[in-house]
Amino acid sequence: MISMADEKVLIVSDSLEGPTGFASNAANIAWCLANEFDVHVLGLQSVKDNEVVLDFSDDPRQVYQHKNYPRARELWDFGERSVPLLIKELEPDILITVNDIQMVSHIPRTLYKHTMILDLIDMPAKRIRSETDLFGEVRHELIKLKERYPPKTKWIMYAPQDGEPPIPHWYETYYAADEVVAMSKYGQRIFKDYFMMDVDYIYHAVDTKTFYDVGKPEHLQDKFIVGDVNRNQPRKQPIRLIEAFAKFAKDKDDVLLYMQMDWNDRFGWPLIYFVRDVYKIADKCMNPLPPGIPKAKMKEVYSAFDVNVMPTAGEGFGLPTIEAGACSKPTIATDYTTSKELIIDGKPSPRGKLVPYKTLFWDKLDVAAVQRALIDTDKLAKALEYYYENRDALEKHGKNALEWVKKNVEIRVIEKKWIRKVKEVLDRV
Repeated sequence: MISMADEKVLIVSDSLEGPTGFASNAANIAWCLANEFDVHVLGLQSVKDNEVVLDFSDDPRQVYQHKNYPRARELWDFGERSVPLLIKELEPDILITVNDIQMVSHIPRTLYKHTMILDLIDMPAKRIRSETDLFGEVRHELIKLKERYPPKTKWIMYAPQDGEPPIPHWYETYYAADEVVAMSKYGQRIFKDYFMMDVDYIYHAVDTKTFYDVGKPEHLQDKFIVGDVNRNQPRKQPIRLIEAFAKFAKDKDDVLLYMQMDWNDRFGWPLIYFVRDVYKIADKCMNPLPPGIPKAKMKEVYSAFDVNVMPTAGEGFGLPTIEAGACSKPTIATDYTTSKELIIDGKPSPRGKLVPYKTLFWDKLDVAAVQRALIDTDKLAKALEYYYENRDALEKHGKNALEWVKKNVEIRVIEKKWIRKVKEVLDRV
């Protein structure tokens, strides 16, 4: 058994203080490992080196976040320059990446220097697309070469799957990792069905001492509030919620829409145009708080909701679902990808409602090229109506959500799984 006292872990993801799901998840993983390992983080948006105190579960833990040095004149940078520098400087025992597959495809060239391994990883994608039976052959040869020429740093890839079918040539990067961990049972199935990989899954975590129900503000007690905490971007589909809410809110004076996101995000839509000029519901929309508000403040946002909505086109996990659940709020979500296992619409203990999608569409090749779902806005409006008319079910489903969160995704539960996984990979010869 390896002594864990001095083992170094390097986590590469969005900067810990960022407003993204990857940032929150990286911070959770860093906290989970900080008592057992020497944890370092490369924050891809970080502009300085600094000590970061992660104060979760009334148990503050400290990790070191390193500055990213982007390549000159590059619009996107995922650590192509900084990861090799940090691995050389720190010599970490474990590298954990928490990001999309496209953002970690450069990692194998840092970890593996042997030409035969790199040639195998770089096998042309067109060959695999036409001969999928080569998956097993390629993986078998790669495993043998990695055993013969092992890198000093072992790589755990924490990988989302938010639609299907995935791009076949992604196998090149998945097979290069020492361990792939899915974010959900759905993701676990995708790895099995499309890449012939048997992988474990570890859910995202939520700290129930940070997220809990503090009650709806007094001045909103007589309002039914529909909430959405997400990024304003195409995959999150906030426009579908605006459309559904407009249908639901017609002839109602006691309903409000609260969308906690940047209404002018450069990757999304100018939401004020849609609520004011297209659907004419500006008088029923609450102003969001500024982006980047502290986690401790977010419990007040969720507590103001009656119901949380995820009108998503596809999720690798869906962190707002469990954050809302920790605040005793049920979630209505698109019945696609991971949402089903987080909500379970039906007996024995529903934690929200699943809404079927109207149609599927193909994402852009440079984004993901998987199929995305467009939620049925008529049925979403009916789901909102159900909770509006059935307050007992609303309360019951919120309690179910909190109970499930405490049992399955509370940060102390997830902490044990991450420690066990890292030790397992370290002990592997």
